[in-house]
Amino acid sequence: MRDRIAYRLPYAVMAVLGLFMLVQYYIPHQVVQAPRQMMLQWKQPLNGFIILLAIVGIATVHVRKIYRQERRWGYSIITLGAMAAMIFVGFAYGVQEGTIFSDWFKYLISPIEATMFSLLAFYVASAAFRAFRARSASAAILLVSATVVMLALIPAVSQNIPLISEISAFILKYPNTAAKRAILIGVSLGAISVALKTIIGIDRTLLERDGK
Repeated sequence: MRDRIAYRLPYAVMAVLGLFMLVQYYIPHQVVQAPRQMMLQWKQPLNGFIILLAIVGIATVHVRKIYRQERRWGYSIITLGAMAAMIFVGFAYGVQEGTIFSDWFKYLISPIEATMFSLLAFYVASAAFRAFRARSASAAILLVSATVVMLALIPAVSQNIPLISEISAFILKYPNTAAKRAILIGVSLGAISVALKTIIGIDRTLLERDGK
């Protein structure tokens, strides 16, 4: 009985709060808006607690990997050492501009992130090369549109062929914008459906334990 209550209580709290945050958009009265402001103030400490849980989870995974000496467990030592160092200098010296934490972030983490994104460019180029093969009508349209847009970005081409800049602007303004909005609408509808399924209780995987 206690386990059943302990399982259903978080679900009930999540359902009530989810429905409240959904309804408050349509009720501007202070009776509803005051609790909303208080809940938004709770958001920051909750986010901090979630980040703490994430740090503990990552540390636990790497400690277990080191203890079992799994494949590439040496990288786990580097990860834990870097995490501990950043946490220490952040608490000891602060995170303002000019501190050790800021310098490490600027001169170590930022270049690493830039390297990771630059490596992704090769995968994007490979995917574009495969997609640009005109094996169908849609692929041919994609190939022609992408070629026009890329040529319009070259100053020598855009200056000598003014029409190509107008065509590129038309493609970016109308078909591209329409496609982007369709994707955003689809993603939004999917997020709304997932949230409603969780609030109503159709999807309870968030609170399941051991897959049951």
